[in-house]
Amino acid sequence: MPTVVAFTGLACGTLLAAAGLAPWDELQQAPGLSKAVRGIRWMAGGLLLTGAVLAWQGDQSISTPTLRLTLMAIWAAPPAIHRRPCPPWGSALSILPALALAGAGLFLTPSPTENGASGLAAALVRLAVVTCGGLGARALAQGLGQLTTSIPRFRRPSATAHVLLTLLAASTGIVNLWQRGAMWGGNADERGLAGAWLAWSAARLSPRQPPWLPTVLTAVATLLLVVVAVGC
Repeated sequence: MPTVVAFTGLACGTLLAAAGLAPWDELQQAPGLSKAVRGIRWMAGGLLLTGAVLAWQGDQSISTPTLRLTLMAIWAAPPAIHRRPCPPWGSALSILPALALAGAGLFLTPSPTENGASGLAAALVRLAVVTCGGLGARALAQGLGQLTTSIPRFRRPSATAHVLLTLLAASTGIVNLWQRGAMWGGNADERGLAGAWLAWSAARLSPRQPPWLPTVLTAVATLLLVVVAVGC
């Protein structure tokens, strides 16, 4: 069994346990259970990180898209660090992005070859897209966590991802303009990148009411980034 699959499976199990314990905390009012859920989420992030590092060091049977999904799940797995934690039901919702990414990486069919172009520039673009997707997953997790409460949203991951995505989309458009004479070509990845930037800009500029609107737009942007990251 490939190394990353074993660690990703353990991480999925711990995330499922955390998602099940979070609502139980609200129903039973068990002391220390919320801290246990946060500890389990940190454990899941550590398992994902360990699997990704070991896979990157030389497990040649791991497909690149699987590794990208694992790297993005690492961003979303740990809980938010702030003084006012998410309510129990919100904490359970905030686990869903990491669980979805890790589960998709676990069940994705391995491919021995790497998709897309090779070279340093292509590798940097892939890394930037994966980073944007990971930040987007973390912003989505925090948005879902605060969806059931009036606590102000923590917007740092969203702002960071938007800035990085803006730089990536702008640089891609400039390169296309220089090489092809057009800002955007017919490449599906470029269209997905532009769509993700538009959705993210809408999420950043949208009104705070209704409270679910920015979260939905963030989910759309994150999903587009994940699709681009897996396919590029």
